[in-house]
Amino acid sequence: MLRAAIVTLSIHMVGCAAGADAGERDERVVTIIATAEAKGTPEPCGCNSDPLGDVARVVTLAKGGLLVDAGGLLYDRESAAPEKRAQADAKARLLAKVYSRGEVGLGADDLVHGAKVVAPPRQAANCAGVARAEPRVHVVDGVKVGVFGVVAPSQVADAKLSAGAPEAAARAAVERLRREGAQVIVALFGMTRAEARGVMTAVEGISFGVIGADVGEGMAEAEPVGAGFLVAPADLLRRAARLELHVRGGKVALAPFEGKAQCDLRCQRLARKIADLDAQLAGWKNDPSADRAFVAARQKERDDLAAEKHRLETTPPAPPATSYFTYALTDVRTKIPRDPAVEKQLKQLARAIGAANLAAARGSKPPPADPGQPHYVGRAACEKCHKPAVEFWQHTVHAQAWKTLADADKQYDYDCIGCHVTGFQRAGGSGLATVEKQRLVDVQCEVCHGPASKHVAEAGLEEPKSLTLKPADRFCADNCHTREHSDTFQLQAYLRDVVGKGHGEKLRAALGDGATGHELRTKALAAARAR
Repeated sequence: MLRAAIVTLSIHMVGCAAGADAGERDERVVTIIATAEAKGTPEPCGCNSDPLGDVARVVTLAKGGLLVDAGGLLYDRESAAPEKRAQADAKARLLAKVYSRGEVGLGADDLVHGAKVVAPPRQAANCAGVARAEPRVHVVDGVKVGVFGVVAPSQVADAKLSAGAPEAAARAAVERLRREGAQVIVALFGMTRAEARGVMTAVEGISFGVIGADVGEGMAEAEPVGAGFLVAPADLLRRAARLELHVRGGKVALAPFEGKAQCDLRCQRLARKIADLDAQLAGWKNDPSADRAFVAARQKERDDLAAEKHRLETTPPAPPATSYFTYALTDVRTKIPRDPAVEKQLKQLARAIGAANLAAARGSKPPPADPGQPHYVGRAACEKCHKPAVEFWQHTVHAQAWKTLADADKQYDYDCIGCHVTGFQRAGGSGLATVEKQRLVDVQCEVCHGPASKHVAEAGLEEPKSLTLKPADRFCADNCHTREHSDTFQLQAYLRDVVGKGHGEKLRAALGDGATGHELRTKALAAARAR
């Protein structure tokens, strides 16, 4: 599957007086920020304590630089539901507008709705049938950086576009960029890591290749291939691959240097090895049959690793006197400020999506319940017999679920609404245009206990029972409190917040003392601010 990639180039000067000309500067630092697999996602779900991603934060990282995208920017092929088309188009337009300031590659996710909707023009040297941009050299504070893109033919086949051999197109692009004086050449690969490795092996002159397909969690280390290096960020703009080229004496060198990020990564690996050896040594020392010499050798290995870790932590290696580069995989977290202009566009986008979805949904109704099956009736019907439970519920976070969306203008976003209302798009439940009229906003009783019309009509005497007294243990984690949307979720802790006097008193007593969901969330938010 093809994904998106963004590259940002910026240069600032180190070790020179303000106002000095280019010839007097001691060092130039070219920063390349790469992100991938945007898939039409300009910002993350806001439910997590420290969500990763957000195009407004990527733009902050890209200040003063050159923005380049390697493909798959506009849509997500895996969630192209018809009812989401309007909001997906709106998000795609915003992303295209933000990235129109730089170079953009082509990806399969761009082509979900055909080549005609693909914008802006793409860097896809080997592909026909879509608006293309030519390989170009960008002069950034005196350093010439060339950018081109190629795509794997398999990635555009479903859209019935033709793509030639990427190696031939890449070779021609490199030659052209070198003739134009490029000192650094960045290739945007609309293909997998293995395919990109093949192109870089076959084509000389590529300094850095950014992978744009199946990147997943990204690459923690740059992979040397031929005379260049391959890098990959994480998907959905969650982590940026950061390259810094330190250019001294006007000479660009692709000599890697282990900077702080790589030192931190090495320390983490050393810590894991030390922990493994500690566990093994504890067992061996209590084993009379263990070879003493062998145990002593493993103890020395452990102590040497600890000494190396201490050295890296206290005295990190000094950079060389010549040109070099560093690489790091950087989390795009809330600690990075949002670009004000893009933040404003995102707020306008949320309102526009809500208006478009609501207008498109008018007149539509959720699927009816099958004959003889119960439908959703809302908490007012429950309150007639279960007033203490409803009163308790009114003081829980579930009773504020709709408000949290409305405060962010996300209450009519199909990616959000389902977990903040009752019976959304379920048989006999609610729909986007009907949920308020049906009074099914918020996470009400029937979310956990099931549709209650039959129970209400028969005053709780129906046989067999139509409601679920206690949901399955995996119910919350498999539906709304997933890892992607609820990073602090622990069932028992969260249950302590939603059961109590009048509503599950026996269960609350059985849970006993311990952390609550609110406490876990508060602690996580504080940790996010401290990062």
